[in-house]
Amino acid sequence: MKKNTKFTAALLAAVMACSMTVPAFAAEAASEKEEVIYIITDAAGHATGVNAVNIFRGGDVVDFGNYSDVKMLTSTESITQSGDKITFHTEDRKVYYQGTMENAEIPWNISVRYYLDGKEYSASEIAGQSGKLEIRLFISKNEKCKGDFFENYALQASVTLDTERCENIAAPDATMANVGSDKQITYTVLPGKGLESSITADVSEFEMDAISINGIKLNLNVEIDDAELMDQVSELMDATKKLNEGSGELNSNSETLKTGSSSLDSGLSSVHSGVTDLDNGIAAVQSGISSAQAALDTLNGKSFNLIDGSAQIKTALEMIQTSLSSVAVSADQLAELTGASSAIKQGISDLYDGAYAVSQNLGFAQYKAIMAQNGLDIDALQAGNTQAINDLSALIASLQETVSQLENVPGYEDQAAQLQWQIGGLQGVIQLLYGNNAAIDGTGNYLANLAASVDSLYQNLGALKTQYELFDAKIGELAAALGDMPVKLSALSGGINELVTNYALLDSGINEYTGGVAQLAAGYTQIVDGVSSLASGSKTLLSGSGELKNGAGELYDGIVAYCDGVSELAAGTNEIYTKTDGMDTQLQEQIDEILASIGGEETQTVSFVSDKNTNVNSVQFVMKTAAIEKAEVIANDVQEEAPLNFWQKLLRLLGLY
Repeated sequence: MKKNTKFTAALLAAVMACSMTVPAFAAEAASEKEEVIYIITDAAGHATGVNAVNIFRGGDVVDFGNYSDVKMLTSTESITQSGDKITFHTEDRKVYYQGTMENAEIPWNISVRYYLDGKEYSASEIAGQSGKLEIRLFISKNEKCKGDFFENYALQASVTLDTERCENIAAPDATMANVGSDKQITYTVLPGKGLESSITADVSEFEMDAISINGIKLNLNVEIDDAELMDQVSELMDATKKLNEGSGELNSNSETLKTGSSSLDSGLSSVHSGVTDLDNGIAAVQSGISSAQAALDTLNGKSFNLIDGSAQIKTALEMIQTSLSSVAVSADQLAELTGASSAIKQGISDLYDGAYAVSQNLGFAQYKAIMAQNGLDIDALQAGNTQAINDLSALIASLQETVSQLENVPGYEDQAAQLQWQIGGLQGVIQLLYGNNAAIDGTGNYLANLAASVDSLYQNLGALKTQYELFDAKIGELAAALGDMPVKLSALSGGINELVTNYALLDSGINEYTGGVAQLAAGYTQIVDGVSSLASGSKTLLSGSGELKNGAGELYDGIVAYCDGVSELAAGTNEIYTKTDGMDTQLQEQIDEILASIGGEETQTVSFVSDKNTNVNSVQFVMKTAAIEKAEVIANDVQEEAPLNFWQKLLRLLGLY
């Protein structure tokens, strides 16, 4: 898009440069009337004199102005002043006359303040001083001045510093150029704008030429193509919109991640609590199995008595068998035989009862019951482990998706790496939970096999108990039959022989049984050792689950911080998007406003001197401050000055030369 406006940088600079030699510019201009307003100020910028130089073509001239004094500058004709009306006649092609204005309000307030080493000085005080200089220049609108000069006139302020006296000159808001040995510092003030700036330098015996400020009305025309700028603004707005949408989506996903990590933190706390209960249950099982081991050891310790008693019975039977033919059996021997048989019967019954007690308390179901009594449901623990594995797997998938998103967002590489590390930790937790389930299943299988062995032992003891009860009955019958042994000695001898033979088989069975009990006791020692290892592993699992719980808490805190950061990012990008929405229209309006302000408006030029002057072609302002100079000693010898030309005489007349 191209716009017509009244501005061009090159032409503005050229006009400003020309305006610094106003008399020559005025001489070249062609208009019905032109005004050049010369304003003299002190070194601080306060106006001390205002003179208007009016420029006309020759002939009869009528002009208006409230002057305290008027004088012809380029002609010898007389000039007449009647109130605010000035008339004269001249045959010159162009004529200049000056009017002195009293108490005139100029369009700008000008202030120049001087500081040396941080302390403020007046212009007269700072002249000839050395140190760190700061000049503060202020230009603003003078509300007391009538007209639209401030809004339509541009200023060029020029400060000249002698580089022989000033070093390290800095003026951030100005353009600087070398003019011989001087440094010329130039400010351009657009219509409707003020100036607040600072110049710094290291000075030695400081002096400074007058500051000149020139003002002209801008009425220029140039074409400016802002299409490329607007295209870039549109691209910026589109990118801002996409950034806002992406950060919003990231914020939404981060909330999901935050919710999942909270569930993970809660779930792992539950896992840690379950593992604690499991550890307590395993400790209880370890104590119970240790008690069972003690019972088996006691049972195994009584096997010797059983073997020894059986051997004594066998020996006694053999002695009876040997002596039966020659020695009569006494009543005491029969009583000893029946007593020993009753003791064996009771011992076998006790073993059977002990084996029954062991079979009823040994097995995976009993193990789960003991754990339940201690507050841990094994089935619920396995189900919880399986659910935790599924939840953790889903969370890992969500975290991996978040990591993929973060890897594409600059500045979040550390968060992505941290989340990737946490994913590895969660995968380790899954393996730990799988191992926990496998340990429970292995314990169940082991206890089931052991229970089957104990049950088999119990069944065998039942058969032994039944057989011995029959045997004991036979012993009783034998003892009763021996009461009339003399009559039945022959039959007794045959029965004893048969009894000895059968008891040899029973004695062998008893030895095998006691050997089985010994093996069972030894095997149960392995169970005790296994449960001890299980208890040790449970402690490790408890410690690991505690660390995992703490790590999950740290992960949750990190994810909360990350989510807060993402939320702030989303709020920031939304704010950027909101503030840039419609930026193209606002920027276009500001461009139009700026171009209008620097180009000036196509309005009729208004006289600064009097509203009655309606045929004014141009008005210019030339302002000059007093120079800062050291007091000079007047030499005794007077040097003759070179003759002045016309323009030098004019400037001297105005106090500018």
